[in-house]
Amino acid sequence: MKTTLVTGASKGIGKQLCKFLLGKNHRVITISRSELDYYHNNLLHIKKDLTDQSIKGDIQNILKENNLDNCILNAGAYKNSFFHKASYDDWNNVLNTNIGSLYNVLSPVINHMRKSERGNIVFTSSVVGDTGSMGASSYSCAKSSLHGLTKSLVLENSSKNILINTISPGYINEGMGKELPLNLKENTIRDIPLKRFGEPEEINELIYFLIEKNTYITGANIPINGGLF
Repeated sequence: MKTTLVTGASKGIGKQLCKFLLGKNHRVITISRSELDYYHNNLLHIKKDLTDQSIKGDIQNILKENNLDNCILNAGAYKNSFFHKASYDDWNNVLNTNIGSLYNVLSPVINHMRKSERGNIVFTSSVVGDTGSMGASSYSCAKSSLHGLTKSLVLENSSKNILINTISPGYINEGMGKELPLNLKENTIRDIPLKRFGEPEEINELIYFLIEKNTYITGANIPINGGLF
């Protein structure tokens, strides 16, 4: 049985991914600041905000008894505001959740994987990391930086057989995409070449390929957005 750590697992794409992996006989470790509304014998949940530095110690303790195969960094925070109207706290909270908190998870995970000399890490970015989006400057900034981090980590860790990639979903029928008003959703679909939103199952299958089948893709930023560029 493989063990996979997933952040941002209480809702949206992260929740659907965890349920999918549990169905594939993975032991799943989750971190989120909210309680989960689903349960499984192979599920271990850490209820903490990712910006809490004590998470590093929690993960280290878990990894003393569990070998970690995969880490999916899916958590994200979004604040809709034009840059010139955003407060410092709004800006900093988004960056700290999306980027700053990664240290708390990645530090113990990468050290563990380097000792094991194997592992898979997948970052969930966003199409807006490439295209930008009005009212989402902080979110776009955070998501675009993930690919630079991916490339640097690949240079540092490929000798230890750790594969590290980013995926960049477009508009998905889950989470924020599912909550869009109908008129805005219809307007967005007009700009997507495939003329539809993606489904969470399509995200699940891409991640599953990267952690189960992939042996040579690393350092990539894989778009899954219906042709929206």
